[in-house]
Amino acid sequence: MQKVVPFSLQISRLGLHQNFHQIEDRVDGHIFITVLAYYVLTHILHTLRQRGDTRGWQTLRSVLQPHSYATVIVPTVHGTVHRIRKPGLPEASQAQIYRHFDIDTTALPQSKVIITPK
Repeated sequence: MQKVVPFSLQISRLGLHQNFHQIEDRVDGHIFITVLAYYVLTHILHTLRQRGDTRGWQTLRSVLQPHSYATVIVPTVHGTVHRIRKPGLPEASQAQIYRHFDIDTTALPQSKVIITPK
């Protein structure tokens, strides 16, 4: 039998907390984002469980957090600036999580922008 975790406990696992707003639209927006985040978290954990991975949210966050993008900004003598952005190579534990979601880490987006002076 699967243990059901109360909604309030799941929300606290996301790192969310009470937020006091003066405008009703902001309250609605905050609730919408909270429910959306809860849905995404539930989907992630469910998908991982289906693939035999029983790690919790805190563990997933700590494993994936170091995987990031790097941006290199190279100014040239002609005044142009090259801005190159690439993902880092995932560690084995990170790559394993990505594989559970069929994410091809070799196809992560990269960009190169050349900024010319006016």
